[in-house]
Amino acid sequence: MAKDSRHHAHTVCRAVAKSRRKTHQAATAELWSMSDEDVEATLVEASRLRAQAEALELRLVAEADRRQAGERAGATDTASWWAHHTRQERRVAKSRTRLAESLDRHAPTSAALVEGAISADHARVITSCVDRLPEDLDDPAIPARAEQHLLDEAAHLDPKTLAVLAKHVLTVVAPEIGEARDARALEREEREARAGAWLTMCPDGRGSVRGKFSIPELHAAMLHKTLLAYAAPKHQAATQDPDVEREQVERRPSPERMGDAFCELLERLPADHLPKLGGLNATLVVTIDVESLMDGLAPGMLDDGGVISAATARRLACEADLIPAVLGSRSELLDLGRRTRLFSGAQRRGLNLTQPTCTADGCDWPAHLCHAHHDHPWSHGGKTNLTNARNLCPRHHARVHDPAFETTHLPGGKVAFHRRT
Repeated sequence: MAKDSRHHAHTVCRAVAKSRRKTHQAATAELWSMSDEDVEATLVEASRLRAQAEALELRLVAEADRRQAGERAGATDTASWWAHHTRQERRVAKSRTRLAESLDRHAPTSAALVEGAISADHARVITSCVDRLPEDLDDPAIPARAEQHLLDEAAHLDPKTLAVLAKHVLTVVAPEIGEARDARALEREEREARAGAWLTMCPDGRGSVRGKFSIPELHAAMLHKTLLAYAAPKHQAATQDPDVEREQVERRPSPERMGDAFCELLERLPADHLPKLGGLNATLVVTIDVESLMDGLAPGMLDDGGVISAATARRLACEADLIPAVLGSRSELLDLGRRTRLFSGAQRRGLNLTQPTCTADGCDWPAHLCHAHHDHPWSHGGKTNLTNARNLCPRHHARVHDPAFETTHLPGGKVAFHRRT
């Protein structure tokens, strides 16, 4: 019992225990008797109290880390030990431990957090910014000026806006060097963002495809502005089914409206202005029989193997840059004979329908990424028509022209290669 009394004798221990009791009392008290002014003022004060509690928590975790609490408990590190005992996500605990360590080196920011003048999110922005400042600054006082400037701005900015300002803090506190450094940093950031851009798409097996992407801020702003135009209630009301009430359109949650807008954007892309893909503009080809195109139910087949309903095919055939290849009718395919060497767009579309993959035996390279090859070379009198055409992927197209290999035509239209001896 004496040991327990000594353990709780420290000022911090007593203050935390008393604060928890008092906060519990306040959190369970009836609020109906408070005036409007009291509720509003106390809400602001409670937010400051939370910041102060976080300041104490961060000071304690920094001290625990110095004392190697995690190692003494057999954990990987102090953050992991703390996460386990407080049921935090480990990544969150590690991030807060890093902030605690950083606050140890930034006394003004730590003091502001202790006073409740800023939040922990503000503190993270400020310390990260100052820690990222170049090490070769001529004036050693610049980091301190930058920290104080950001603390002053934090008094009336939220953390997100403060982070934007923090990117250009050198221009404010050291304009003689900041402008040039900021310009170089911005150019480097843009290059890295463009080089690191990525996009993934994965079908969910239920008619939808889910995806993620990372793109530069410029292109994100362009996409966002375009989607907002399509998602605007006025545009939605003008393009939706007349039976859908305007109120329903305006009340749709933003993510769903933006999803609709993205689909409409893709349907309205001008394919004739897009880069070529396999010799054609990036245009979907749908194969559908004439009865279904008119009023039937049989689905249409996309050139990538997917299917769409006949109703959707009928709609897109009129609205989108989609070419219906109607079976059983006269198509656009032309025999250009000897007039031109390159296959036309119509011929490429027809070839892709009959040869959906590379025609090299064992190759499944999709047709839209293949080259159109003359079986009988055009330079030797071969015609540019479909009977003389075959799809070959870039690798096999190079091989068919490689004198080190001999090409064998197989039954069924495939070709095989073997090295000449």
